[in-house]
Amino acid sequence: MKVLCHTKELQEAVNLVTGVVASNATRPILLAVYLRTDNGGLIVQGTDMEVGLSVRLDSVEISTDGDLAIPASRLHAILRETPDAEVSIEAVEDGNTAVIRCGASQFKVPVESASEFPRLDFKPPSPSIRVGRAGLLDMLKKVVIAAARDATRFQMHSVLFDVQGGSLRLVSTDGKRLAYSRCPIEVASPDGVEAARYLIPLKGVDLLMRILAAEGGDSVDLHLSNAEVTYNSDRISLSCRLIDGQFPDYQRALPSPGEYVYDMPCQELLVALRQASLMTTKETNSVQFKFDGDRLVLSTHATNLGESRIELGVTTVSAPEPEFSINFNPGYLIDLLKVQTSDSLRGSFKDRRTAGCFSVELLGDDYRHVVMPLVTQE
Repeated sequence: MKVLCHTKELQEAVNLVTGVVASNATRPILLAVYLRTDNGGLIVQGTDMEVGLSVRLDSVEISTDGDLAIPASRLHAILRETPDAEVSIEAVEDGNTAVIRCGASQFKVPVESASEFPRLDFKPPSPSIRVGRAGLLDMLKKVVIAAARDATRFQMHSVLFDVQGGSLRLVSTDGKRLAYSRCPIEVASPDGVEAARYLIPLKGVDLLMRILAAEGGDSVDLHLSNAEVTYNSDRISLSCRLIDGQFPDYQRALPSPGEYVYDMPCQELLVALRQASLMTTKETNSVQFKFDGDRLVLSTHATNLGESRIELGVTTVSAPEPEFSINFNPGYLIDLLKVQTSDSLRGSFKDRRTAGCFSVELLGDDYRHVVMPLVTQE
């Protein structure tokens, strides 16, 4: 195989595929990026046997057809340090080496046996749903932040895709917070998608988000089956094996509307929380929210560190008493505010011991973020 590529395009493809490649695989072939010529284009693939990704490049010059399996970390590093506009990759006849040329630089890299690379199937016979691309990406950004990052908690190390009633609901939780978002399904395939729950691991979700951000178009099709979810476009294909497990009953976790409801300015609250966090530690990672009319005071206190007090204006929507206070982990609220695109965030609270529910008024019941409070001594 010998192929000439635009460095930037190949680098973008390898960057994406490297996100799939397992860093601790016991099989060397799973540490490799697979390159294959195909009908005048170049296919770039990677897999960890749970997630598979394929990117097609058409703006290439092919001198000799063939395939290669190059260590992902080595190819990624070479492309990252290459300032030249074009890069050439050629397989040496011994079958054990690839030569990478870029400008005046040349690298000889040991390769794996391309025949050992798993064959990936991105077109399973499963029904599909069509949803808005930008809307799905926005939903995922808002939901994924609440997922458990501890891979040992595999059922929560995921995002739930819940298809029911003509809508797609995305849910994630780490046990201390829960994010929920809903959007309508534009079109379902003729064979239909059953009302069912699909538990997608975070690795697959993170890659899907990167793909949606890179791709164009108004809508995307997702193929759903009992075993995997698949995304296909003219350029990129992704398949991800589903998690076989029971996701928590999220509907029971969504609280009923609270009596204390406030609209808070997103940007000002984000700045205030970051400031308040400066006076917290791992042991005292708590910020008090004290509402008093149209004023919110954030305060923290840590022994041997100091204290903070930040005041900002809010709008009281409803409050049976003039004052209300509740404590939260500031990191959870900072995560929440960083992904907001609206100017205002609504907080609904029942009491200081019950989970607070945050929402955006324009989205109504289509978006909610629930956070457990930190209960302190009165």
